[in-house]
Amino acid sequence: MPVMAASSVLFSAMSLLIPLTRSVNTSLVASARFVTGIVVIVGFALAGVTRLKPVNRWWLIVRGLIGATSVYFFFRGITMLGLGKGTVLNYTYPVFAALLAPLMLKEKLSWDVVAAVLVSFLGIALVVNPGRINAIGVEELLALLGGVLSGIAVVAIKKLRETDTPYVIYLAQCIFGLLVVGWPTMTSSFAFGGRIWLILLGVGALATAAQLAMTWAYKHVPATEGSLLGFLVPVLNVLLGVVVFGEKMRVATLAGSALVLICCGYVAFRERILRLVG
Repeated sequence: MPVMAASSVLFSAMSLLIPLTRSVNTSLVASARFVTGIVVIVGFALAGVTRLKPVNRWWLIVRGLIGATSVYFFFRGITMLGLGKGTVLNYTYPVFAALLAPLMLKEKLSWDVVAAVLVSFLGIALVVNPGRINAIGVEELLALLGGVLSGIAVVAIKKLRETDTPYVIYLAQCIFGLLVVGWPTMTSSFAFGGRIWLILLGVGALATAAQLAMTWAYKHVPATEGSLLGFLVPVLNVLLGVVVFGEKMRVATLAGSALVLICCGYVAFRERILRLVG
């Protein structure tokens, strides 16, 4: 659980850099993440840290294509909607992962985890501000689509951890990611200064560290509980959006963030809490 929580913090730190790249094509930002990931993973392999031997090739293709597309929608959502709202809409994925995991992985759901998922989703709904849901636009729908795809990718990661290493799994996402965003990246303008290049490098480095930590952790936690801990990212990003970028935070946002944090804390220490109660 601590590794999954650390992964969420790293993802949030990466997200903080995305609004600073508004002058850059989103495909280029995503490519920076994928290229950095490939360089790091191949470097680990050359250094003897790991062996790049894919086993479950079908699931690697699924995880690669779907995961890479969800990354693009995640970055686009933050750029177009703001750090807080863009992240929250994309991070509806635990609901879809919770629904798919029993069907695809035959995981059992305990009643308390199900309740935590439902309450967490209520918290996310409060952050989104349901009073304006009838005014949802194309960018909001794309961010939600990213959440659906992320849910499928999470289940794929859990399945792949039965056979493949975190390095191979993340390498698959990076390679297929370049296929997904390669053409729009090549047609993008590269006329920007060294500061932007450093930010892009930071996005890639933080994303790689976060992704490897998350992929490793999914071997040791059920997909549903791991996804629930991922809710830490939207909560942190909402707060960072307010503090760093001056985004507005309403009472509903505060209430929703509190619900998400409580549920994440319960899942993180669920076994210890149940032992104390029992």
